[in-house]
Amino acid sequence: MKKARLSNFRYTAAPLALGLALISTPSFAQDEAAEEDSGEAIIVTGSRIARPNLDSNSPVSVVTGDQTVANADITLDTFLNTLPGVNPAGTTTSNNPGNGGQSNIDLRGLGSNRNLVLINGRRPMVSASNQTVDLNTIPQGLIERIDVTTGGAGAAYGADAIAGVVNMILKDDFEGLDLRAAYTNSIPETDAREYQFSGTIGGNFADGRGNIAFSAEYSKRQSLIKAQRAFASQATSTTGTFPTGRYTQSGTNPISQTAINTLFAGYGVSAAQAPNGTLLGFNSDGSLYGVGIFNSPNNVSNFRYAADSAANPNLNFFPDFYSYNFDIVNILVLPMERKSAFLTAHYEINPSFDFFMQGGFTEYTSSSALAPTPVGTGIVNTTSTASGLNARSALVAPGGRITGLVAPMSNPFLPADLRTLLLTRTGDDANLTGVGAAEGVRIGYRFLPTGLREQVFDNEVLQGLVGLRGDISDNWRYEAYYSWGRTTIDQEARGNVNVQRVQELLEAADGGASLCAGGFNPFGIQPLSQACVDYVDEVGRTKTTFTQKVAQGYVSGDLMELPGGPLGVVLGVESRNFRYAFDPGALFGPIAGFNTSTPDLGTNSFFDIFGEIRAPIMDTLELSLTARHSKSDFNDIQNGVDGTPSKDFAYGGTLSWSPLDSVRLRASYQHSVRAPNFGELFSGGGSFPQIFDPCSATTDFRTSGGAAARALCVATGVGNSTADSFAATPGGQAFITVTGNPDLKPESSDTFTVGGVFTAGGFTGS
Repeated sequence: MKKARLSNFRYTAAPLALGLALISTPSFAQDEAAEEDSGEAIIVTGSRIARPNLDSNSPVSVVTGDQTVANADITLDTFLNTLPGVNPAGTTTSNNPGNGGQSNIDLRGLGSNRNLVLINGRRPMVSASNQTVDLNTIPQGLIERIDVTTGGAGAAYGADAIAGVVNMILKDDFEGLDLRAAYTNSIPETDAREYQFSGTIGGNFADGRGNIAFSAEYSKRQSLIKAQRAFASQATSTTGTFPTGRYTQSGTNPISQTAINTLFAGYGVSAAQAPNGTLLGFNSDGSLYGVGIFNSPNNVSNFRYAADSAANPNLNFFPDFYSYNFDIVNILVLPMERKSAFLTAHYEINPSFDFFMQGGFTEYTSSSALAPTPVGTGIVNTTSTASGLNARSALVAPGGRITGLVAPMSNPFLPADLRTLLLTRTGDDANLTGVGAAEGVRIGYRFLPTGLREQVFDNEVLQGLVGLRGDISDNWRYEAYYSWGRTTIDQEARGNVNVQRVQELLEAADGGASLCAGGFNPFGIQPLSQACVDYVDEVGRTKTTFTQKVAQGYVSGDLMELPGGPLGVVLGVESRNFRYAFDPGALFGPIAGFNTSTPDLGTNSFFDIFGEIRAPIMDTLELSLTARHSKSDFNDIQNGVDGTPSKDFAYGGTLSWSPLDSVRLRASYQHSVRAPNFGELFSGGGSFPQIFDPCSATTDFRTSGGAAARALCVATGVGNSTADSFAATPGGQAFITVTGNPDLKPESSDTFTVGGVFTAGGFTGS
């Protein structure tokens, strides 16, 4: 069957769904009425107490497996992000902020690490330091339905269920052969193509007491570059580090403004338009240009690059001021190639012994990319080598380290016009050796020749589970299982720059020509030989490994009869053990590009006791209670940190009342507890989020806020004399550093839910 469908940003040109039932048709979920007529007990997400129908005391959204593949989506998050209660942020296609190609779900916008993903009510393998589950490991072809509850389920399922639970219910009696092929592309360009081929085969045996099913999938997605879409080709944020190179002026040893005015007058630029010493960039012909100032008469001056040159000015701001358009080379949609296989089976020896198992293998590659590496200029007043980006130089005063680039006045590539200005310096930068004109030249530079900062991810996930369940008596059942999983993420980081080697090139008497062919000229966009690229380029390779072991057992049954029916109870225990290991490889020292890291090795363990009670007080009134006691412990082996064991309680209750057959009212309370994960305990990193200053004189806040807005801006740091003319550069970026904290304690949440279900004439609303 051929079907055309427009969905979000893409057009499904040929989603071909070919179902071949060569043995018999696959079986799908029965409707609720059929379930009720069968009299068979059903376990609903949010509880382990079996019910005679699909009614749930927690708000549960249910979608079928067929719905998840109707649009030929190759990842589950694409469909799940359309559901109410799901925040579609940071998906498998996202480049920056990136997610390494992983597919996650974020309930209520609280973060994917605060909701729990289950397969048949059991925890699958995690795939990140925040212990989230990658939906790429879930077999689409075997999904019967997906239950999503956002009512809080920490007491029922344990840590990480603060925002809710996403439960993937797999087919347990699939019989037949189902083959599918899907193709999608965007319009009208017909790019960003996606392909998927999948097959599921299964059958019953032993007179229907057993079933085995196997599913395999292959998916591929082409990348999309921002330059391919007009709406994304220009960056909305700015950068101060240019591929043309830029002079960074010292506040205590500035260039003479008179000399700048004279030089730019020779370029045909008036004194009113001439830049100051903090706004100088380099043209490739040896002249200088003025960077310009946002919302000021002082615009870009003497800029000698074409708009479509490698200088690539950001046309959202140029020629008001110059900023490099780093977005045009970035990825809009990440590429991905995935192979997966999944096996599920069960065999009922007798009603007391029903053996079940499942196993999965997923391998996929993805890559993300950022603009070429920027290296600014700064000085760290320390002799420590702990920070990732630092280089020692004879140009730096004792006790300091360069966090960027400094060229000596003897550098042979130093343009004559810039040298003329530098010779007017008469002050002293305490961070540099020498004084006045003898001091080095601070330079900011973006390394276009080393290419994009590209991360290539190779993810491999193995998981297996075996268990036993059955009847203890007419009214009591048990279930016990053990699962093991391992996730390995090999990452290759390309486009890094060894700052120490660049500094060696700058300080060499011949400009580095003796170290690599041609040397390094940072003044303007100049050619860099492959030998020099190889000299400064650094490729980093890291490996992250997660191991997870889960054992769980519980019994459930009817304890006694109440006026509304049997009192159902569940009692169980669960043990979870995690191991996290990170090997940063050889990417240490004075490296710019991607953040360097240190090795890490840690463990985290949990032991839980949980219970549930379902009390039908009368035919129309029901009370459900859940409770879980959890003891957690972690150990940061690499750094010798032993965390203090934590003991916490999660609990909840739900009251359901049906005054009429067509009306059902419910109210619930859930107290959930989440222990900190490996990323929060041990890992760190940096980021550069985009920022906007609301105190700029032309913002809506200032123009509509009047005197009160002005007073607030003055009180928070804008000078009173400049408050009416202050204009911060739009789309700036701030550097944020995040570090792990082994002293973190578990966090908790309280969820209150009130709702109702109304049924009339075959219509149900809630």
